Amino acid sequence: MRSFKLLLPLVAAGLIAGCASTSHSEMDSMRTMAQDAMERANAAAAKADQASRDAAMAMEAAKKAQACCEANTQRINRAFEDSMRK
Repeated sequence: MRSFKLLLPLVAAGLIAGCASTSHSEMDSMRTMAQDAMERANAAAAKADQASRDAAMAMEAAKKAQACCEANTQRINRAFEDSMRK
C-alpha cells in the first residue's frame, strides 16, 4: 500500500510530462483522476491502519482471556486435587 502511494505521484507526473501534446482540459482531467486516486489510496491506508489497531486490541483481549482461562483451570485442578485427598 505504501509503495502504491509513493508510485502514484510518479505515474501522474509521467503522464503529465509525457502528454505535452494533450489539451489543457485533458491535463486537468488526468490531474483530477490522479488526485482522486491519491485520496482513495490515503483513505484505504487509513482504514488499514485502523484495522491493524483493532486487530492489536483484539489480540490483547484474547491474551487476557487466555490467561484468565488458564488461571481458572489451575484453580479447578487444585480444588479437585484437594477434594480427592480428603
